[in-house]
Amino acid sequence: FWTDVGPKQALICPPSELPLCLQQLPDRVKRQLPLSQQAFFDALGMRGAMSLPVEDDKIAGMVLWAPQYIPQSQSAIWNGQNHELVLRHQPQLTLWHELGHLEVKRLQGDVLPAELSELEHEWLADTYLAWRCAKEWNSLELVWQQYHRRNLAVISDIGNLSHWSPLYLIQVLRRYDQKKIAGFADFTTFVLDFYPVISSYSQDEVAEFSSLLQHLFSRNRRQALPGYMFWRREQLGRVLQPTLEQLLGTESANFLLFKEGMLQ
Repeated sequence: FWTDVGPKQALICPPSELPLCLQQLPDRVKRQLPLSQQAFFDALGMRGAMSLPVEDDKIAGMVLWAPQYIPQSQSAIWNGQNHELVLRHQPQLTLWHELGHLEVKRLQGDVLPAELSELEHEWLADTYLAWRCAKEWNSLELVWQQYHRRNLAVISDIGNLSHWSPLYLIQVLRRYDQKKIAGFADFTTFVLDFYPVISSYSQDEVAEFSSLLQHLFSRNRRQALPGYMFWRREQLGRVLQPTLEQLLGTESANFLLFKEGMLQ
């Protein structure tokens, strides 16, 4: 099916319907996409969705959407305990996230910088998800679910660092409530408001957060080093606090954060 994304349209396609989907696209667009069906499937892998942006006046791109592969929960183990978050409406959130990638791509070189890192692309796509939730569901509850999901994913596997949107998303969610976000007529206007005031992190700074996350949450952690990356601990604590409070309760979360030097 077709859906609006900004001033353009995107084609949402289940992989099983790929031949039919491609028939709906003009040749000028098809020439920008993978050459064979197998190339599409190889790119998607076992993921639940993937966006394929194109350069076109009317079409933003295609989203391969396989809801059956989208997880229904996200978990992470620390202190010998498994902490699980049940994911509600995740197929819809995933679809909005992928449409966000198409919108971010459209805004690059204009409203947004021409060059964006993978992490920057991901947190901006999650901000589009936040705008859609605020506009269409009149709530940020599931934005916070996405936030907690991303935190748990990076705690569970540092390989998910490229999708660790909470590092930036926390700034947006602290700055705007649901009504303010819903008040922006389109995503472009929202980006113009928040992007200039967001504190950004260099690759080296993100690498420091990565080292600290691995030190704190590695299953093979053998000893506490209170001084390790002490200059990043409070910042990391502010990003993790909402998720730990959601899973452990405020008292237990704050005890853990204080013990690890992430809460003053």
